[in-house]
Amino acid sequence: MKKFPNRYIERMKSILPKNEWKNFFEKVTAPLPKTIRIKSFSTFEKNKPTGWTLKPVVELNEAFFIKREDQKELALGKTLEHFSGEIYVQSLSSMLPVKVLNPFPGEKILDMCAAPGSKSTFLSEKMENSGVLICNELSSSRSKKLSANLTRMGSLNFVMTQSNGSTMQYFFGQEFDKILLDAPCSSEGFARRDSKFFEKMWQEKKIFTAAKLQKQLILSAFNMLVPGGTMVYSTCTSAPEENEFVIAHLLSNIPQAELLPIDLGAIPSRKGLTEFDGKSIPAEISKNVRRINPHLETENWSSESFFIALIRKSAPQKLTPPKKPFIKNPPKIPKKQQQAEVITRLAKKFGIDKSIFKPFILVEKDNEFFLTTRDAAGFCQKNLFRKLGLKILDKDRHITTAFALNFGTAATKNKIILTNHQKQKWMEGYDLIFDDSFPKKDFKNGDEMMILFDRFCLGYGKVMDTKLKNKLNRDLVF
Repeated sequence: MKKFPNRYIERMKSILPKNEWKNFFEKVTAPLPKTIRIKSFSTFEKNKPTGWTLKPVVELNEAFFIKREDQKELALGKTLEHFSGEIYVQSLSSMLPVKVLNPFPGEKILDMCAAPGSKSTFLSEKMENSGVLICNELSSSRSKKLSANLTRMGSLNFVMTQSNGSTMQYFFGQEFDKILLDAPCSSEGFARRDSKFFEKMWQEKKIFTAAKLQKQLILSAFNMLVPGGTMVYSTCTSAPEENEFVIAHLLSNIPQAELLPIDLGAIPSRKGLTEFDGKSIPAEISKNVRRINPHLETENWSSESFFIALIRKSAPQKLTPPKKPFIKNPPKIPKKQQQAEVITRLAKKFGIDKSIFKPFILVEKDNEFFLTTRDAAGFCQKNLFRKLGLKILDKDRHITTAFALNFGTAATKNKIILTNHQKQKWMEGYDLIFDDSFPKKDFKNGDEMMILFDRFCLGYGKVMDTKLKNKLNRDLVF
């Protein structure tokens, strides 16, 4: 146990039974097995790559352990399955908050600390791309990753905001059906991704700093719930100050907060602590919250340290009405005729069945067009936001990479199918030269073409004299 700080050892020994100490300290830094979330298993199963072995995970139908014969030659993040959004690489405990929150289509949901988007994209899938999902992230740099993942996974019902979670309660009323607060924490669970975490990064003072922020966040989040609404609070740490004591802070300050039981089925978990560091913890908390420990593994479950609580607002609160900001340039919802014209033009150009677009509407912002839900558009007309839905046309009315990646496989014309060699060059960002083996055919200069390989769309290209110009976004190039 020399690689662990003495204070961490003392803390964990006071949390766990003595007969589990050895096993816990062996497992807490053991590498996590590779796990993925599959967007549509029925589709994926028909086209599963050769050499990929999947094993189901208990209680999570979308999750699988994965082993690949080519994993040393090709990183999972550079496979076309990942590139196209068929899969999301995600730890199992990271999927639990979404499972416990249990989102439904048509709801209004807030993911309060959303980057990098693993939970947001899962929420969007569970909502069947309907209603509105508010993905809030304060950090500009982390927002870029969040945006990229939402686009890659084909989320259209989202709105991105950039607010301090602690003060969001002053701008929003009791309006969200459900809220996910996966709070910033001391991140002890990260030790299964970096075995030297406790040697290099763990400091007890980080626990107390995180707990102070978490108490602010949980109060703010709860104040934004509709009466009868539910929220999930979760962390990837074992520190009681960031877990049970944060829940205790909420319950002691807001009488309308009610803890609900959590049923994780066959997933190995523990009830909450009854006391820590000489301080007792209310029985209501100990009975209802759940702790996930890395040493409690089964053949179908393996994950990092995690904590989760499910909370309901039992009655309305008397709160100061929110201060909605003045929206200087709100997005416009074009009239039905203009919407139909834009969609029809795109559908005819690429031979795409228009019914694909039927559940969504177009929104115009800064002379660009976005495809999203009516609920998301309505939210953006009343609140500040950074981004919404899927940008399908830029200011010059050119299609976007996002549009191609999400709808290109449905194209029946204006498409080019690449060979394996051409696919490799394309994914490296190169233009493709027209020659005898790759004829220009009857393409005209300026034509936008969907670029396909196998069952994947690799973005779009533009015909320019002797070459097919690669329009793939630079951040997507391998």
